[in-house]
Amino acid sequence: MKKLTKIGVSALAGSLAAVAANAGELSVSGSAVMSYTSQSGTNTTQGGGIGMKNNMTFSGSGDVNGMTVTYTNVLSDSAGVSSSNIAIDMGDNGVLELDQGVGGNGIGAIDDMTPTAWEESWDGHAGTGPDFVGAGSQNVIQYTNTIAGLGVNAMYDQSVNDTANADGNQNGVGSTSTASGSAASVAITLPALVDGLAAGLGYGESSVKNGTTTSTDRTSVTGYANYSMGPVTVGLNQSETSGGAGGAVTQSTEGLGIVFNVNDDLSVSYSQMTNDHRNTSGTADVEEESTAISVAYTMGGATLAIQSSEQDNANGSTAASADTDRTEINLSLAF
Repeated sequence: MKKLTKIGVSALAGSLAAVAANAGELSVSGSAVMSYTSQSGTNTTQGGGIGMKNNMTFSGSGDVNGMTVTYTNVLSDSAGVSSSNIAIDMGDNGVLELDQGVGGNGIGAIDDMTPTAWEESWDGHAGTGPDFVGAGSQNVIQYTNTIAGLGVNAMYDQSVNDTANADGNQNGVGSTSTASGSAASVAITLPALVDGLAAGLGYGESSVKNGTTTSTDRTSVTGYANYSMGPVTVGLNQSETSGGAGGAVTQSTEGLGIVFNVNDDLSVSYSQMTNDHRNTSGTADVEEESTAISVAYTMGGATLAIQSSEQDNANGSTAASADTDRTEINLSLAF
């Protein structure tokens, strides 16, 4: 991360004019990714493609009345703002954040903790892993802290599926989905009761949109446990999401993974996730399955990764086109 400049702040304008501020600091970091991807279905071959993406992250921080305030702004490939975040570090009282696109809030912080050398087994496929409520990142208030050894990550989303707003504006209307009310969730990471063990639990709930009479609140629960011994890490991840419109699908997922760290730079993994689409409207249940073998090699700020994966019955579909094979070669550069 390279420091561009230092900004001295003597006073804040507008409604914050009475708040004392000290000198702050602005820094910038970036990343660039180049990839080659080949993906094929049962009946059709989608071929391969070369692609790239890049991001620049601007981060400013400073002391305000004894608290550390940090602002983060991420610019995407088109130089547009893809996400931003304001965090207020209150010391022992925790960190309060307003998020517009960064993510990792509440239950979303532990959405898939299955061990892997690179990406999740379902990465890049049509089926996108666990479907959690209370894992949004648009106009979300997040609170994190460590209390009695427990890591706490809680979030509240006033209006699910709304749009990012400037100050003084009201939330966007959002979509007409059954989860367009408010949402809240919490993730708890447990202290290491056994050397090498990492575990956590999460719960999320979203209320139905005002005026909706054919739906119920949706809930999500999840838990994971990973154990490391020497160069090997094994883990299990389970979750379930239910509720919503009448006849909606209840999704129950289970993920397994094992990673072998050959050395400090090279790691190899096998991961698998099954997602049971339990259709409460009376049609047959469908099991979606994703498997992947990953290899990652890190050289300073560069990571070269290769992943070969398969997915059957994406999103609970039994169509032949819902079965895909995918291979990706990825070079990521951080600076």
